[in-house]
Amino acid sequence: MNANHPNKFVRLACKAAAISACTLYCGLPHAQDIGASGKAAAEDFRDIGFSYFLGLGGQTASYHEYSSSQPVRSKATTTSPLIVNGALYAVNHDLLFSLGNETTFAPGSTTETWTATSTSLDGHVLTDPTVQRNGFNLTQNTSQLLGYYRVTGNWFAVGGPSLHTQTFKRYSFVPGVDDAVAVPTDRTIEESTNEIVADLGVALDSARVRGESMHYGLCAVLGLPVWSRTNNTEYPGVNFKSQSGYDLSIEGRLSWAIFNDIHAGLWGQWMTSERHRSVIDSTSGTLELPENRLTSLSYGIELLWKL
Repeated sequence: MNANHPNKFVRLACKAAAISACTLYCGLPHAQDIGASGKAAAEDFRDIGFSYFLGLGGQTASYHEYSSSQPVRSKATTTSPLIVNGALYAVNHDLLFSLGNETTFAPGSTTETWTATSTSLDGHVLTDPTVQRNGFNLTQNTSQLLGYYRVTGNWFAVGGPSLHTQTFKRYSFVPGVDDAVAVPTDRTIEESTNEIVADLGVALDSARVRGESMHYGLCAVLGLPVWSRTNNTEYPGVNFKSQSGYDLSIEGRLSWAIFNDIHAGLWGQWMTSERHRSVIDSTSGTLELPENRLTSLSYGIELLWKL
C-alpha cells in the first residue's frame, strides 16, 4: 500500500492540473469580454456631455405690475438680444450636471402703460382709464447649476440653485389726460432685484453630440425663491426682502451634426415668473413692492460641441 500511495497522489495532481488548465482556458475569453465591455463603458461615459454657445438670440418679455395700494396696473413688452452659454458634464453614466448662463443686453426701449381699474384715483374722477405712460427697459441675467440623475433611458430628474438678477428703468413720464398721476417728466426710476432660486424638474436629453447625427433636449423646471433683495432708487437705503412667488420654465433644443464633434441647431425657452406683494415699514411710511409677473420667450441659433 505504501508503494502505491505516491502513484495515486501523482494521478490526483495530474487531474487537478488538467482541471485548472481547462478552467483557465475556458474563462480566458470571458475575461477578455469583460475587459472589452469595461473599456467600451469607459469610452461611452467619456462621450456624454457637450458645451454650447448661442450668440444669435433674442428675448421678448412682457411685464405686468398690480398695485394693491392704488387701483392701477401696468403693462410693458420689451425685446432684447440674448447670449446663452454653458455645458453639460458627466460624472458617470447616470449622474450629470450642467452650468449655464443667460444674459440680455442692449435692451430696447418700449412704453409702459398704467391703467386704472376704477373710475377714480386719489379723488380724481377719470374720463380715461390710462393714467400714465413712461419709457421702460429691462435687463436680466441668470446663472444656473443643475444636477441630472438618470431615472431611465434618457429621462432625468434635475435640481439645483440658480442666481437671477434683473433691473428695469422707468423714465420719460407722461401723465394721462386727467392728470391723476404726476411724476416729473425728467425723473428716472431704477429697480434692481437679486434672487437665489431653488429649481426642481424633469428633463429628456440624449446628452450626446460626439458621433451623433442629431441631439435633442427638453427640460421643465419649477423654481421657488429662497432669498431675494430688491431696491428702488425712489427709496434709498430700503431693501425689500424675501418676496415669495414661483418660476416655471420649459426649455428645448434640437441640433444636427455639421462635423463629427460639432452640432448646429435651435434653442428656445418659455418662462413665467410671478412675485407676490411685499410690504415694508420705513421712516417714509409703509412702502409696497407690488405683485408682478414677467413672462418671456427666448430663442436663437446655437452651436454645440464635444472636443
